[in-house]
Formats: sequence, structure tokens, C-alpha cells
Amino acid sequence: MANNPGHPQYLVRGHWLMLFGRLSDMSSSPRADGASFDVILEAVREHTHVLLGATIGFSEEHWAQPSGLSGWTRSHVAAHLVENARGLVRVCRGLDSHRPSRMYDSHADKIRAIERGALSGGLRLQIDLDTTASELQTELQLLEGNTTPVELRAGDPMPAEQIPLARLFEVVLHSVDLDVDGHEVQLPDDIAMDLLAFESGRLGRRSDIPGMLILADEGYQVRLGAEGDFDTVGGPASELLLWLARGIVTPRLRGAWERNDETRPFISSGH
Repeated sequence: MANNPGHPQYLVRGHWLMLFGRLSDMSSSPRADGASFDVILEAVREHTHVLLGATIGFSEEHWAQPSGLSGWTRSHVAAHLVENARGLVRVCRGLDSHRPSRMYDSHADKIRAIERGALSGGLRLQIDLDTTASELQTELQLLEGNTTPVELRAGDPMPAEQIPLARLFEVVLHSVDLDVDGHEVQLPDDIAMDLLAFESGRLGRRSDIPGMLILADEGYQVRLGAEGDFDTVGGPASELLLWLARGIVTPRLRGAWERNDETRPFISSGH
């Protein structure tokens, strides 16, 4: 059911939301009062460490099992993380040399690299996950204060210093796809809101997804999707992130719907 802007549920922290316009013009950059660069950088390191600690126990059978992403096995997800790290390293080194570089030469090249990696075997995947993550971590720490615009996705510019947040998004979401900790995402409130803002920026006000107002319990709010009528979806920021990015409905979410609800189709921002 569409929501009425005059309903008391829109009284948030004592202020009426101005729902007749955009609540926020989102890009993929985080909130102005978000987590510090050092905190995000350390979160990348910690979540990568947890992921590697889990995948080192995967057998070849485990790697061949379906992941949380349709059409991809766990080995595909791992290969994607490897190629993501390599692509981000290229971008970072291009910044350092003042020669802007793209993550991938083309989408087709990216897909071919992932397919090759998915066939390389569990041990090779584990080594590549570890070495590329370590190489990237070295590059990421050099980006603090670098506001040079980069495009990790075509048409979606962001300051270079936010590349660590983009990598954290990948590691956190793909840990869920790999079923490292089930559907649990343990994040401090500020980082959870930053990642929610990041995914919201990727979705934006696209007309091909239902209109919705996202209300995080921690205070973050944003209007997404088509103009006109909208639904309100609320809950913890980390669980709203999982729902927006992966369609996972948890008990603490309010107003969320399953992705197989044909009356309200939903298209995520992609892998």
C-alpha cells in the first residue's frame, strides 16, 4: 500500500520529512558524517580476514556449490572478488601515475576473467584472493584525502578516497553470497549506514524499481525508486543493505517484501 506523507510514522527524530521532493540526491559517495577513512580501511582488512579464514576450509565440492547469486557458483564469486581487487589496483596505480585507468578493458573481458578464475581450482582461488587483497590494501591506504573523480561504474563518479568503501561493499556482500556467516552482517552503525548510502546511491531514483522510502533505525533515510506512490521500508541499516542488495528479508525489517513478489518487481544494482 502506498504511504501517506501526513501519517505520524513520518515523524523522525522530531522533524517532519519533506516527502514532496527528494530526500537526498544520492551518489555512490557516503554520508557527510560517515565513518573516517581509517575506520573504513580497517574494516576492509578485517572483513577480508574473516572471509579468507572461512574460505580456506572450502573443499573443491564447496567451491562448486551454488552461491547466493543466480547462475554463479562460489568459485565465480571468489573469482569476481579477485578481479575486483585487480581492477581497483589498476585504478589506484593509474591515479598515482596520473594516467587514469579503467578497472576492466571491457565488460566482456571482465566476464571472461571471472569464468577462467572460476575454473582454476580452490587452492588457486584462495591464493589469488589472499594476494590480490593484500596488494590492494597497500594501494588503498594511499588514497586518504584524494578527491580525484574516478568511475568504477560507467556514469557513476566518486572521489578516489571512497574506493575503500566500494571494496568494503564488495567484501561484505560477497561474504554473504559465499555463505561465510549465513545472512549475518556484523557492522558498526556508522559503517552500516555508509554502505546503505552507497547502495542507495547506486539504485537512486530509477524508474524500474518501486518507489520506496528507506528509514534506518540508526537515523539514515533516503527516497529511492520511481516517482509518485511509495512504500516505507525500515529496520537496522545492515539488514536494509542486505534487502536492497540481495533481497534478503529478515525479521527486524518492516515493510520489506520478497523479491519473488510479482506485484512489486525489484531490480538490484547488480553483482
